[in-house]
Amino acid sequence: MKRQAFSVMFRLNSWQQLLLSAVLVTLAAPAAAQLRAPGSSGRTQGIFMPGGSPSSSTVAPSQPQLGVPQPAQKRSQLVDEVVAIVNNSVITRRELLDRADEVESQLRASNRPVPERPDLLGEVLERLVMDRVQTQAAQDAGIKVTDQEVDRAIESVAQQNKMSATELRRRVEASGMTWSKYRDELRKQVQVIRLREREVDSKVQVYDGEIDNYLAARSGQSAATGPTEYNVQQILVRVPEDASEAQKAQLKAKAQGLLKQAQGGADFAELARSNSDAPEAAQGGAIGFREIGRLPALFANAIVDLQPGGVVPDVVESANGFHVLKLAAKRTGAPAQQAASDRITQTQVRHILIRTGPNMPEAEARRQMTTLRDRLTHGTDFADAARRYSQDGSSQQGGELGWVSPGELVPEFEQAMNRLRPGEISEPVVTQFGVHLIQVENRRETEVSAEKQRDFARQEVREQKLRAAYDDWVRQLRSAAYVEYRINRQR
Repeated sequence: MKRQAFSVMFRLNSWQQLLLSAVLVTLAAPAAAQLRAPGSSGRTQGIFMPGGSPSSSTVAPSQPQLGVPQPAQKRSQLVDEVVAIVNNSVITRRELLDRADEVESQLRASNRPVPERPDLLGEVLERLVMDRVQTQAAQDAGIKVTDQEVDRAIESVAQQNKMSATELRRRVEASGMTWSKYRDELRKQVQVIRLREREVDSKVQVYDGEIDNYLAARSGQSAATGPTEYNVQQILVRVPEDASEAQKAQLKAKAQGLLKQAQGGADFAELARSNSDAPEAAQGGAIGFREIGRLPALFANAIVDLQPGGVVPDVVESANGFHVLKLAAKRTGAPAQQAASDRITQTQVRHILIRTGPNMPEAEARRQMTTLRDRLTHGTDFADAARRYSQDGSSQQGGELGWVSPGELVPEFEQAMNRLRPGEISEPVVTQFGVHLIQVENRRETEVSAEKQRDFARQEVREQKLRAAYDDWVRQLRSAAYVEYRINRQR
C-alpha cells in the first residue's frame, strides 16, 4: 500500500486546512496495508502482494486520522450542555471547547496563525459532526475491529510521532484522557477506514484510456503552469430515499424554479444559503477549486464547457436529489509535480520478520527482535539470521526484497527504511504482518521504465478518483444525517 496524504472530508480554505492538519498525524490503516504496493509485478509470494485490480490494493487518500491528545483544561459541569445532535447522539459544549483548545494549542506550538475564536469553534464543530456521522455509519454497518488491530494502530501513531507506545500512553493520560477512551476513539477511526474501503475504495477503477490521457496531459503541460481548476457552486434540493413520485416531481419543480432565478440574475450565493440542502450552503454553495478529475462526474460533465459565471442550463439529477450548478470561477493551478519522473531513487533492502498472533504477542516479538538486532550489530550475518528466523517468504533468499521504488512498500516499513543509511539495521518495526528488522544494502538512481511510469500514473489517477468519490460519499452521509445545531455555529 502506498502512503497516502491526509485530505479533509469537506472543502476548506487555507487556514481551515492548517488548523486541522496541525493536530492530526498519519495513521496507516492496519487492516488494509500490504507490504508490496500497487504496481508491483513479477513477485507474488510471501509478503509480496500479487498483481490485482486497483480496487483492492489502494487505500483512499482521505484517511480518518487520530493524533496524540494535548493537555486540556478542566471544565466545569456547568458548560457541559448539548451543542449539536447528530442522529441518535449528541456533541457537548465541553467536547467542542476541549477539541478547539487542542487545535489552538497545536497551532501556537508550531508558530502558526490561530483563526478568530468564532471561526475556530464553527469549523471544529462541523468536523465533530462529520466525524460522528461517519462513525455512526460504520457502527450501523456492523464493522468490527479487534483489540489486536487497535494495538497495531497504536504502534502506527507512536511511530509517526517518533515515540514508543509506552510514551504515547503517558502523553495520552497526561492530556486528561484515559487510555481506554483513547483506544475506543482509535477503534472508531479504524472502523471508519474499513467502511470507506468497502463503500468507496472497492468501487473505484482506473481504465487504460484514463492512464493514456493522464500521461498525454502531463507530457504536454508546461513546467510553469499547472492543471486547470474549477470552482463550482451548487444548490441541492435533496430528495428523501422514501420519496414518492409526486414528492420527487414537486422537489424537481422547486429546483427548476431556483434555476430560473439563477438564470435571471439572482445572487446565486444567496439562493444557495437560503435554499440549498448541501453542506456548503453557508458558503454560498461553493465547493472550492478542484481539478476536473476531482469533481463529481455529473458536475464535471455539466460545467466543463461553461465560461466562468455561467449557469448549467438544466437541473442535474443525482442519487441525492436535484442540483442547480454554476461555474463560479476557473483558474490555472499551481505547477503539479510530475507523477512519472525520469529518474527515481531505488533502495536495495532485506528484512527479517516474526509474525504476531495469539501464539506470539507483539511485545514478545519485539523483545526477540531487539535481542537479535544486538547480535546482528555485533557480527552475526544478516542473511543467515533471516534464513534461520524469518517467517517471511523471502527467508530462503536471506530476507532479500530486491530493489524497491518509492511508494511500493507500506508506510511503516518504507518510512523506517528511508531513515537508514546503507549497512544500518533498524530497530524493530511493526506492520500488520508482524515485527521486522530492516537492513538497507544500497541505493541507486535509475531511469523510470515506461511500465513503471504507467504504474505511477495509475496510482495518481486512482487517487484523484478516490478523492472525488470520497467527497461524494461523505456528502451523501452528511445529507442523509439528522443534524440539529443547538448553538450558533459562528459564536
